[in-house]
Amino acid sequence: MSLTDLKKGKGKTVKKKNFTVDEFISDAEDYAKGQPKLVKEGKQGAKQSLNLAQAIASAEQQVVAKSKDRESNRPFRHATFTLSEDAIAQLNQLAKESKLAKSHIIRILIDQLASQDQKQQLATLLGSKTL
Repeated sequence: MSLTDLKKGKGKTVKKKNFTVDEFISDAEDYAKGQPKLVKEGKQGAKQSLNLAQAIASAEQQVVAKSKDRESNRPFRHATFTLSEDAIAQLNQLAKESKLAKSHIIRILIDQLASQDQKQQLATLLGSKTL
């Protein structure tokens, strides 16, 4: 075989297959099951024609948009903090008795502290009864 045999030939033109994003996603699911339809048949005449690269880009955009929606709809954020063994034991006991999640108990206590005026907050935080 010579190097001229490796040249891209003019005789063969590769025709791009057109299909909608929904058809692409459906065929990807079928492909995962081992039964692709669009890849084998080369479906033509779709409503909104896209080539494969455009369909992949559009599907990726949909996934990113959905993940952003999920993140923006979350009312809570994950937080990590350190507590003493006594505080953990007390929190566990409160959670067991009240049948509430520990994070929910902490949110209640924070809300209660935040609703106090500044003088009461300082007294609570510093552990003294009067200031």
